[in-house]
Amino acid sequence: MTVGTAGITAMMCVAHLESAGGLTPAKGKVLVTGASGGLGQVAVAILAAKGYEVVASTGRAEVEGAALRALGASDVIGRLPRATKPLQAQLWAGVVDSVGGETLATALTHTAYNGAVASTGVAGGGELSTTVYPFILRGVRLLGVDSTLPWNLEGYPQQPHMWEAYRAERLDLWAQVARLLSPATIVRLRTGIVPLEQVVQSAQDMLAGKVAGRLVVTPH
Repeated sequence: MTVGTAGITAMMCVAHLESAGGLTPAKGKVLVTGASGGLGQVAVAILAAKGYEVVASTGRAEVEGAALRALGASDVIGRLPRATKPLQAQLWAGVVDSVGGETLATALTHTAYNGAVASTGVAGGGELSTTVYPFILRGVRLLGVDSTLPWNLEGYPQQPHMWEAYRAERLDLWAQVARLLSPATIVRLRTGIVPLEQVVQSAQDMLAGKVAGRLVVTPH
């Protein structure tokens, strides 16, 4: 559970960037937002293991900088400032964004020509206020990443081939995680353990930015 759902979602983000976004290490730096969180940590480690130059963005840069560099980040920066222009300096070939909101909007303005952004979080808000210019002038691709099983789709449980495709994709993603994350790397992932009765307080601490990494809940 140190990897867990957040970790497999991070692997999905990287896979989307490479398959749908055409991202390769040769194209340039990759930004990971919310890098000190559970998904962000794993994304940094996976990208570094695949040979990417990773820039980790976190609101806890002073506290978590050393830990993120140990996971493979080449640079650690603070939260992205609010974008002041529709298009800004082209800094990243790809982005793994687990924050959403204003952070995602700013990341889009800094994504390089033919770059791609994988969006999979709403910690900073579910609304996206931006322009079409990154898409029509730089060819930036915005890729949504959903790691959940879409049982809400009408007829999905009655279509075994869709379930098999879902299962095959997950097995492949987990195999990649197993190959890319060494035991030593997994130990470096910040993981706290809390009892069930502390879940509410822990959730409040996470929303207040007081928690880094993942929290694994013990049911007893």
